[in-house]
Amino acid sequence: MASLKRVIIAFGVILFFTQSPLAQTQELSETQPLSYQSVLERLLDNQHVINIVDDFLLFWDEAKDQPLRTQRRLFRRMVENKHRDYFDRAVYRTTDPAVRREILNEFLIRVPSQVDAIREFNRNITDLSTSPLVEAFIYFKARFREYKQESDLYIGLSMYRFDGAVRPVQNDEGEPDTLCLGAEVLSGYTREQTLVALVHEFFHLYHFSFLFKDVDEIPTAEFSTAHIPLMVEGMAVAAAEEVFPYLPHEVYLHFDSGELKEQQRDLRQNSLQFLRLIRENASPAEYQEWFTHVHLGDAPPRGGYLLGYEVVKQVRSTYEMEQMVRMSLSELREHAEEQLSALGNERVLLMALE
Repeated sequence: MASLKRVIIAFGVILFFTQSPLAQTQELSETQPLSYQSVLERLLDNQHVINIVDDFLLFWDEAKDQPLRTQRRLFRRMVENKHRDYFDRAVYRTTDPAVRREILNEFLIRVPSQVDAIREFNRNITDLSTSPLVEAFIYFKARFREYKQESDLYIGLSMYRFDGAVRPVQNDEGEPDTLCLGAEVLSGYTREQTLVALVHEFFHLYHFSFLFKDVDEIPTAEFSTAHIPLMVEGMAVAAAEEVFPYLPHEVYLHFDSGELKEQQRDLRQNSLQFLRLIRENASPAEYQEWFTHVHLGDAPPRGGYLLGYEVVKQVRSTYEMEQMVRMSLSELREHAEEQLSALGNERVLLMALE
């Protein structure tokens, strides 16, 4: 089965090259042998792939037996300073030196037990025959054929903040434009979980290319309402299911089976609760807890992902995903309110009939 998958991936790579213009393919001549870097960048519409993990592993070989203070200094010199925009805009996202130091300390304390797994992940992702990044992109592009990679991609570290994320690394306006991978988190995933996480983030890039297209003409406040992350995340979950169907729903949602059953049981209550947040124009501080792993307040862990997926599933009965990515903020809000209301009332009706 593994060998068959390698053949499929290699065949997919060949198909991509045969569909490229002759002038482009001629650049890869016999004097320039194919490498993982050149093949992947060609697949990614000639965008760069920046591998921070390579720098981290060099750092670790030198710093692993050093005290924490020395490790911090070496990390900043050998890794951070080489990728300043990435760490400033994708990882730390703050200029407070005390907060940055705390994040780095936590990472350096936690990471030793995962270095071997990170090293193996880096080997796999940079091997064309095994790379989950290549496989995810090929299958994603096969489903969303009009998608075009318009920015660089980082095989990076997230300081345990994310498995994958789209961050504003390559612009000064704060628009999310760059796919950033957290290798230390992904190194603990199964291959299926990794593929789903990658496709999830590719879809965000695809969606954001429309959602933020006319951002200068839209009031900033409209991007801060609760329905935006609900629909954005719900659509990405549904897209991953379209690209890799037949996996357990827990994989798309990043739940365990117990969490999924519990939140499905509370779907009505959660739908009405989140609907209230939208209608009351709740601030990000009030709704962000619905999109975190931890249980804060009344929000279930990652509850916004399941609600968003359920909403999108209903909208998908009428619209194709290609139509949904082109919807305006107001259209997305209208669908979110309509479907959350229906989910709440439908559950009330079913309970009344029991």
